[in-house]
Amino acid sequence: MFYGLIDMKIKNFLPQNLLARASLIVIFPFIMFQLIILSYYYNSLWERTLHQLSRSVVQEINLASKLINEENETDTSLALIEKMVGIEVSLYSERPSSLIKDNENKGVIFKTLRQELENSFKDEIYIRNLDEINKVAVLLQVDEDFMEFIFYKKRITTSRNHIFLGWQIISSLILMIISMLFLKNQIKPIINLARAAESFGKGQDVSDFKISGAAEVRLASTEFLKMKNRIIKQIDQRSLMLAGVSHDLKTPLTRIRLQTESIKEVEIKQSLNEEVQHMNEMLNEYLEFSSTEKQSKSENINPVEAILKIRNDINFREKNIEIEVTEDNNSFVNANIFNRIIINILNNSTLYSDHIKILIETNNQLIKICIHDNGPGIPDEEKENVFKPFYRIDKSRNQNNTNSGLGLSITRSLLLRINGTIELDNSYLGGLEVRIKIENQ
Repeated sequence: MFYGLIDMKIKNFLPQNLLARASLIVIFPFIMFQLIILSYYYNSLWERTLHQLSRSVVQEINLASKLINEENETDTSLALIEKMVGIEVSLYSERPSSLIKDNENKGVIFKTLRQELENSFKDEIYIRNLDEINKVAVLLQVDEDFMEFIFYKKRITTSRNHIFLGWQIISSLILMIISMLFLKNQIKPIINLARAAESFGKGQDVSDFKISGAAEVRLASTEFLKMKNRIIKQIDQRSLMLAGVSHDLKTPLTRIRLQTESIKEVEIKQSLNEEVQHMNEMLNEYLEFSSTEKQSKSENINPVEAILKIRNDINFREKNIEIEVTEDNNSFVNANIFNRIIINILNNSTLYSDHIKILIETNNQLIKICIHDNGPGIPDEEKENVFKPFYRIDKSRNQNNTNSGLGLSITRSLLLRINGTIELDNSYLGGLEVRIKIENQ
């Protein structure tokens, strides 16, 4: 249990993206390795180099101080010593206050220099960093006099560390970029497989899907294609069976309708005709429900133009349908599928209401259509159930027994095929609002 809790906590900090996780697995050890190399370089190579450079300068300072003690303290002798050791030398009879205040110098370079000076000189040492001229001043007390030695800062440091760090950073970036490209190339087949599975789940065509990638990914892709073919075969078989059943049932229904014409009682005749019509409508809906899972290729159409055309259709021409377009960027959708969606919704709305308002809004990303009616509406607890096949509400909207319970289920299936969603809400007209959102392709 303890290890399980640790594992869950670790997972919470891990990125959700597979590429990010794979990159983390590769990059984290690489960064740790680079840090170890840098640590070794700092603690060994660079520090050793600084000590060697500082020791060389201290030897020259020591040599200069000995020469000063042996020679007469004249300008000529000092110039000669400066030329020999390459260090500027100044002599003071008393301690300069300007150097004393700059005694506290921090940093690895100055600490290293101080260590080497203290190894050679027992008296008090003062070090000043002359930033304005990029030089360093060292004040030493020799007997009763004070000697100031000025030399370039570059003599006690090295630029190799910057070159080394630069190469480390550049090489690290190059290797990380190569690793990212390699990982991205390896993960791409997995992403393609996921997209193919998503598209197939929406009823879209995935015939262009190609098997690629590592052996494990190729195996998963192969099994996906086998599963896809089995499902398509089952759908085709079911559609064929329903088509056959429908054909077989419609024939006797036609005979029954003809037989009812000979019945003299008007009420009985009308009742039988209504039942036959109801059965025909149910058969048609069953066939439509089955056909939604098959591919439907057709031309694209502007959604605004499609809805205007549907409203002018003979089935809706006499209905009170109001259309309001807030924005139209000339988007396009599958004509066959979109028409079936709108017709299904309008058929349901006109069955229970006498006033319908359609709001249309399209942009570069989304097609949004809201269909409002003034009907009895749908209770909140039933709004999700109505999308189930053959589910019928007996309380509010479903007062008509001819409803098969497939209309909204068919609509949702069709929307999935064009990257769309459907939601139900209460309308400001007092009835139901059907909200459709379709991603712009």
